[in-house]
Amino acid sequence: MHFLRSTLLSLALAASAFALESQSPLQSQTPISPSPHLPIPLLGYGTWNLERSNASDAVAVALETGYKHIDCAAAYGNQKEVGRGIEEGLKGAGAGRGDVWITSKLWNDHHAPDMVEKGLDQTLDDLGLDYLDLYLMHWPVGSSPSGKNTLDYID
Repeated sequence: MHFLRSTLLSLALAASAFALESQSPLQSQTPISPSPHLPIPLLGYGTWNLERSNASDAVAVALETGYKHIDCAAAYGNQKEVGRGIEEGLKGAGAGRGDVWITSKLWNDHHAPDMVEKGLDQTLDDLGLDYLDLYLMHWPVGSSPSGKNTLDYID
């Protein structure tokens, strides 16, 4: 756990070294503000390729280290573990849900209009959250549940 914490801290420090001199510290970066409550932080912690066995710990340590943005997706297959990490990390950081920005993504097999809400509900359930700050379409090509690609368009 100590190695993970120090690695994340090193990565955060290295990323901030590349930031422009005029930028604020990681804790207060506010490049755009779609929400009056919490603007999108410039630096986020991505959860792609985190194995289920360490995703919760990694996300918790990221939040405790100072990350304010967690990026996840249904396609990563680890949202339940990421959700546990968010809960643990917020407790460890003495923060609340409103102090962090959470982004997730809709996968290809849920692009049909009657499937979008189901995809969002599943993501919220997996993450243990009541809301997301940003919900993106992960990839612009939809697919059926069988995996066959489909193209949706309006004439």
